Amino acid sequence: MTGGGSGYYGYYGSGGVIVMPAVGNLTDDNGDGRVDGGDDPDIAFTTWFSNTLVALKGDGSGTLFEIPGYDGQCGVTIADVDGDGIAEIVTATPSHEIVAVDGEGHEKWRSQAFPSMMMYPQPTVADLNGDGHVEVIVDEAVVDGRNGARITELTGLANSWRTPIAADIDSDGIEEIILANQVFRPDGSIKWTNPGTGWGNFAAVANIDSDPDGEVMFVSGTSGYYGAGAHLYVHDADGTLLHDVTIPGSNPGPPSVADFDGDGQVEIAIPANTTISVYEMDGTQDWSAPMQDSSGLAGCSAYDVNGDGAYEVLFADETDFRMYDGKTGQVLYDNGSHNSGTVWEYPVVADVDNDGSAEIVIASNMGEWEGVEVFGHNGDGWPKSGPTWPTHDFAVTNIDADGHVPTETPHPWLDNNVFRARPSVDQPGLPDLAPAIDDVCLTKCDGGTVQIAYHVSNAGYGRTSPTTADLLDATGAVLDSQPVVAIGSGRSADGGLFEVDAAAVADGFSIRVDGTDTVEECDESNDTVNYGGAVCE
Repeated sequence: MTGGGSGYYGYYGSGGVIVMPAVGNLTDDNGDGRVDGGDDPDIAFTTWFSNTLVALKGDGSGTLFEIPGYDGQCGVTIADVDGDGIAEIVTATPSHEIVAVDGEGHEKWRSQAFPSMMMYPQPTVADLNGDGHVEVIVDEAVVDGRNGARITELTGLANSWRTPIAADIDSDGIEEIILANQVFRPDGSIKWTNPGTGWGNFAAVANIDSDPDGEVMFVSGTSGYYGAGAHLYVHDADGTLLHDVTIPGSNPGPPSVADFDGDGQVEIAIPANTTISVYEMDGTQDWSAPMQDSSGLAGCSAYDVNGDGAYEVLFADETDFRMYDGKTGQVLYDNGSHNSGTVWEYPVVADVDNDGSAEIVIASNMGEWEGVEVFGHNGDGWPKSGPTWPTHDFAVTNIDADGHVPTETPHPWLDNNVFRARPSVDQPGLPDLAPAIDDVCLTKCDGGTVQIAYHVSNAGYGRTSPTTADLLDATGAVLDSQPVVAIGSGRSADGGLFEVDAAAVADGFSIRVDGTDTVEECDESNDTVNYGGAVCE
């Protein structure tokens, strides 16, 4: 196994940490005036009992801030929620007010209190309606990312323990909110319901069939705290129940989805009380291994640590941090210095020190470690990874490395098809932008105008960053430029329209995308399309 998982630094605070540490970019480290994926990552979390919000430099060089007054039972998300181009930390106060805090520790806004918010709430963010404005979801509360104003509250929840997911599972351009046993529309109305009504209910989203929509996997506990008869439910995007499988244990934690056996198809890893198991999506169990989490509820994650094409399962229970071989369940690494009361924290994977190799970040709150521990590689580095893991419902492309929340409704399963898992590189391939001319409408050649309808598609792998489209005359001079939004893999942006004097394009024209080379592409030769022939003869 490449590397050995050696813990090389940690943060230890009063009461430890019982939430997932989030990794994102909060500071301008390279001095270019921007806070984005070119800077060094930072780690944010709250501390249990002491109710302190902490932000650290990811390379272990220091603490950005420690500020009391934030709920140590509430997780954090790092994302640009107010649209100012710089990521904030989203969490909550002990009185269940949602807050956004900037990279210097200053509070930007605070919502009203939501008294019925459950213990151990978890935030996520999304542009639910695709209108350019980000919504913040913290447990049952949905607020405006610009100012914290209340939008709605989610009701009808049958489960005490839960974490929210945002995803456009049915490809209708609107993201759903998945929480406990319900799938909600952005206005808080229920779209469909999962039958699990046990103690806890956690979900994952991935694509397991030939259509482009996302399927939803729920793991649900029993009706009491202890017992047997937990379930794995697999649903189609419309709520149709595809599989209902009884799984070991009473209280499963948040699952992870990845290709654990290297067969090209995704499986689901589920921790539950005394066992951690991997299942095929038809409910067939591949393997099960012992662990100790008597309360249940701790989550797991995945990463191809040894670079063999099959993901390992990463899990930190009450007594140990372990890496399990994804194919067999064999324990590849075990560190007993970790202890935790466990809620639904799990190990996260990111290149937190920008050394070109992944690190693993875990939370502990008992025993030798009481805080956050960062594990690096021994000897040769682990495979490369992306620099951030900003949210509990991590699906790689649902929040960009600079904290930007995509306005175009993302379908992460079309890019990577993992959930709470990290590819060896965030995008194994590169995007491929190409413009196309849809229509040319000429009023008249002499003194008239020409309207040129076009669209831009991405036939490559991975989501692009925003760029521009240029209209060029026959000599290559730029006549007009228009913005092009970020485009997901296999998708096209909404069409654009240039309108110019007919004389300017009388001898022909071209449309060029990404003329500033903002987007690294697998093929730069198809960035320009030429209009075949002169507009005016």
